[in-house]
Amino acid sequence: MEIEKDLRTGFLLDLYGGLLTERQREIMVMYFNDDLSLSEIAEQYGITRQGVHDAIKRGAETLAGYDEVLGLEAEQKRRREQLLEFKAQALEALEECRKVTFGRNIAMKVIALLENLDSKLAEYEAEENDGGDGEGI
Repeated sequence: MEIEKDLRTGFLLDLYGGLLTERQREIMVMYFNDDLSLSEIAEQYGITRQGVHDAIKRGAETLAGYDEVLGLEAEQKRRREQLLEFKAQALEALEECRKVTFGRNIAMKVIALLENLDSKLAEYEAEENDGGDGEGI
């Protein structure tokens, strides 16, 4: 459960990190993206491990609050699900076209559509995996 929470916080940091204070954003990036320990971050800032922990906790709460109001995480998930649904529909149409001889032209168009959908899905997955640029959509 903690891993899922950390993954979500890291994702929200990518979406809304620019809205945090510079210091808070830096601490969170070191923790979530650079995988530094609380001790390593504390040493760099000359504060206690507890101070780093508290900054991360406050930052995570702030990011969750931004997402509650702005809803970018849900919007990205909705768009991805929509693309997956379009892909499923295109695959179904392709299978129908393959059943009939005169459907070859339609099948070629469906294949092109599927390639476009795969490209868009790859872009979304790359954004999720790379963490985006911290500026949102």
